[in-house]
Amino acid sequence: MKRLIAVGTLLALALASIVLAQSPGQATLRLPSGERPITYFQQGAVAFVSAEEVVAGLGGTLTPDSSGYKVTLNNVVAAFGSDSHYGVVREDLIEMPVAPVTIDGKPFVPWQFFKGLLARSGDLEATWDVTAKALVVRPRQMDTLGAQVTLANVQGISKVVVTLSAASEYTILREPGFYTVRFKAALRPAIVEQTFEDPFVAKATFSGTDLRLQLTGADVVADAYQLDAPFRVILDLRKAADAAQAVPGLRGPTQAVEQPGIHTIVIDPGHGGKDVGAMGPNGLMEKETTLQLCRKLASVVAAKTGARVVLTRDDDSLVSLDQRTAIANQYKADLFISVHLNAAPSKGASGSETYFLSVEASDELAKRAADTENASAVMSAVPTDDLKLILWDLAQQEYLQESSRFAQAIQEEMNTATGVGNRGVKQAPFKVLVGATMPAALVEVGFISNPDEEARIRTDEFQSLVIDALTRAVVRYKNEYETRLGIAQPLAPAATPADVKPLAPAAPTAATGTVPAPSRTGTR
Repeated sequence: MKRLIAVGTLLALALASIVLAQSPGQATLRLPSGERPITYFQQGAVAFVSAEEVVAGLGGTLTPDSSGYKVTLNNVVAAFGSDSHYGVVREDLIEMPVAPVTIDGKPFVPWQFFKGLLARSGDLEATWDVTAKALVVRPRQMDTLGAQVTLANVQGISKVVVTLSAASEYTILREPGFYTVRFKAALRPAIVEQTFEDPFVAKATFSGTDLRLQLTGADVVADAYQLDAPFRVILDLRKAADAAQAVPGLRGPTQAVEQPGIHTIVIDPGHGGKDVGAMGPNGLMEKETTLQLCRKLASVVAAKTGARVVLTRDDDSLVSLDQRTAIANQYKADLFISVHLNAAPSKGASGSETYFLSVEASDELAKRAADTENASAVMSAVPTDDLKLILWDLAQQEYLQESSRFAQAIQEEMNTATGVGNRGVKQAPFKVLVGATMPAALVEVGFISNPDEEARIRTDEFQSLVIDALTRAVVRYKNEYETRLGIAQPLAPAATPADVKPLAPAAPTAATGTVPAPSRTGTR
């Protein structure tokens, strides 16, 4: 994390003055290894404990800075601040009944912070004993989780989806002829053993904490990733391209790309399923148009860049805003672009806009645009005010400058290729961009609420111009980025507006570099 978002110092001081009216007392931290005293105080029904003392007792470290506190425990990093009743662990939120407070320079947190932290950082659980005034930490009881496995072959890839009734840590092991998914929790499968008529998977067998997948050959390899709500582990199995790839171990999104550069690009068609997005006065739906554009865009970008291109959805399915960037992260994407259509109360609004992430919107119109997109029926129930807390994870912060460059390339190419009005590059707290650990941008290609622009967006000619513009932006950014890394040579100067000619309105053929949306099979 490079830097943290400033927190509400005045609010912290105000809360601290209230708490000081309560008399701090002594409580006990009960650990499997013994007991130690800690400081606590009671405010109403909420018990606050000394974060510093509890973290030390657990064997972790607490690091203060101008924005709050970071906790490191069992190689897991968490954060909290005095301006919100949400804490952060990895990419998850911990909800507390009230915000933490600072007294005499010492942070105190509701005991529920440690309940959430320990649940995500090890095999421990925390409870508060009201009578004994004790924070009790004990080994977590292993739950038996319901489990089921489904399989579907999509465009030559066998998708094995393992769905559990709750989240569990897991490891994936490879041995000749098999993949084993080993969970920490005991499993209660709906069916213990299933056989399949599939080119890559012969059988799936549950035993104790393991799911064992019998492969049809030694040359079958897998990509693996995780999705939440519900918790799923997905393995994409296929035949290795050559014998050199048929070696033990996982490939793809579970391992970082060794070589620098842009190797994987995730394209996100906005909305989908019951979330139709904006609708034009003559019935054009945003969710259908973005999918149509992005399918074609994926093929063209794959052909032009040679990169692997992943769609967050490749049909009319419901994908939450959180899962869209989760998909990009699981695939270790190097670039993320979310494609949308704009809407405004004024029917005369026109032109394209491109955004990258910021806690504060660059103007009121940008704020309204973000509020509209964030109102998706499938976003997680995290208040917009707490988006800044999620940013504390902050792999993102180091990508903001790159996101700005990528957004600028998109906007300039849109202006050049389509001739629509230039509404500029802006910043706003778009939920779909939060959590992306790569350069990320959102483009509103036009106003579907404008009848003239709606009619234009329907045409193959305009869609080809948009695809051309976005492809040029991706190719341009990729080259500029890799040139700065010293692994590519600068492209020839870009064409002037007079040189740009519309693409022929023909649907591109499917490219081998495109990958179907991982969420489609997993949510059925």
